[in-house]
Amino acid sequence: MVFGMLLLAYSAADVMAQSDVENVPLPKSLMARDNSPLAERKVKFVVGGNVGFGVSYSQLNMQLSPHFGICPGIDFICIGIGGTYHLNYYKSYDGVKNFTHIFGARAFIEGYAWDRLIIHAEYEWLSFPGGVEGRQNTNGVLVGAGYKQKLSDHFSVYGLFLFPVYDELNVYSIMEIKVGVNYKF
Repeated sequence: MVFGMLLLAYSAADVMAQSDVENVPLPKSLMARDNSPLAERKVKFVVGGNVGFGVSYSQLNMQLSPHFGICPGIDFICIGIGGTYHLNYYKSYDGVKNFTHIFGARAFIEGYAWDRLIIHAEYEWLSFPGGVEGRQNTNGVLVGAGYKQKLSDHFSVYGLFLFPVYDELNVYSIMEIKVGVNYKF
């Protein structure tokens, strides 16, 4: 009986000590999140651009591409549009060296994993010299991965390694490398 009373007294003291600890706030990463449909979702916009290059055995491709995107309330996906300009240098099989100015438009979708790893896919419509009327149009699809480094809450720099999975008229190199900057607001 005495043993039972001591056990009861010890349990009561332990409960009182725990009530003092409960007032310590949790870190944000451990707090419960409100995933209800009524939770406030904020749409964010991205403005930026990149420079890129690609190399193959007979071709050098340099490019400049501004873009505008939207992150629709979720931080792990972004869709956007942009323009593109390519300066292509290539050497034909008979040894003739050519410079080609290519311009066009593009649409892209990006997914972010662990807030740094980028999974990227883009469609490009390009116009370049050639054909009967002086310019010829082509389409291309590029997919790849990259890395994003935040410099502040709004600015980030990124690098992408893209591979052409569909290339109508062989405009792209074996691999395209792009480096750019984004401003998110």
